[in-house]
Amino acid sequence: MANIIDNINTEILRQCRQQIGLNILEVKGKIKKIEEIEEDKQKPTFNQLNTLAQLYNVPRWVFISDKLPEKYKFDKALPSFRKFMDSDDKAFKSPKVRGLITKVERFRELIIELIEDAGEKTAPFNPPKLKNNITEKAAANKIKNWLNIKEKSLSFDKRKEKLEKKGVFIFMTSKYKGWSYIDKKIFRGLAIYHSVLPIIIINDSDAKKAQSFTLFHEFRHLLGKESVIDNSWQDSEKRCDEFAGNLLMPAKQFKSAVDSATHISDMSDIKKIATKFQVSPYACLVRLLQLNMISTHHYENLEQQLKSEYEKVKKKLKEAKGGPPRKREREAFNQYGGLYTKIIFQAYHNKEIGLNKLCQLFDFKRTSYAFKLEGYL
Repeated sequence: MANIIDNINTEILRQCRQQIGLNILEVKGKIKKIEEIEEDKQKPTFNQLNTLAQLYNVPRWVFISDKLPEKYKFDKALPSFRKFMDSDDKAFKSPKVRGLITKVERFRELIIELIEDAGEKTAPFNPPKLKNNITEKAAANKIKNWLNIKEKSLSFDKRKEKLEKKGVFIFMTSKYKGWSYIDKKIFRGLAIYHSVLPIIIINDSDAKKAQSFTLFHEFRHLLGKESVIDNSWQDSEKRCDEFAGNLLMPAKQFKSAVDSATHISDMSDIKKIATKFQVSPYACLVRLLQLNMISTHHYENLEQQLKSEYEKVKKKLKEAKGGPPRKREREAFNQYGGLYTKIIFQAYHNKEIGLNKLCQLFDFKRTSYAFKLEGYL
């Protein structure tokens, strides 16, 4: 017989469900007797309680508390929820997205806490000030100098590292099913402004080269002290797109690459240009439109072609069986980033946390992953 837990505070159970934005019917898909449990007509099992804790993004012990701890009240833990007014309503209301934001905000708080425990202070986010009337070309050049980007082209990982060194916490969702997996149709990128350690969340279901454009699009939101969710395949804010385009594909270099191409009406040539700048074909297409190198009609036709290609690839991947073996330590480094990883391992070596806690903070089930992960630092 399953272990029954009989000291649950059903009011807190209900409160946790409501603040994550889930209704009874949605929870029933996971726990059929949730109504009876909330009404105290049936006691939950340990496994059911574990499922609810994961679903509501709180530890199990919260359900036996006299009142909901301040730390796990979303209004307390996530004040930035109020800042997403301009974001897509559907994406913001998604319990999955709200849960993801909540967890990443807590990771941010942990980084700050561990830095302070080490007797240091978290440096404020202090990018160059941009005047209201500045052009996005000038803004991009100013930020490139600040980030010390001298190379004509950088990989996504190098671009990400540049921002991390300037005090931006960058978190990647997982490609695999789990608490941080979110379909890129729901959102492609997300920015949460803080004066100390602002956050960028990028959907790792997207192609790596597409992520570079998303990274700097979201970074432009942070420069404007904005918290925003940006969706996939929708018209994004012109300002942020122009900034990302200018930073990743400077006009002079980009025009030179286009002039060398045979036919920019041909998708194969557009893909070659995109590869040269280590961006996605879609980002390259947006840049062509920004610089008036193709007509809106031409852009729409090529965009539709890209969408069709994407759907075919998605269908092919869905039908494919198996795949390359997963490397959990590499996944964790990509997901949590170098900043978070470095701080957690510093705390471990300073004996502020133990090995089991370290593994929990990376969602590892094997300690061997932790030792392999440190090799990426």
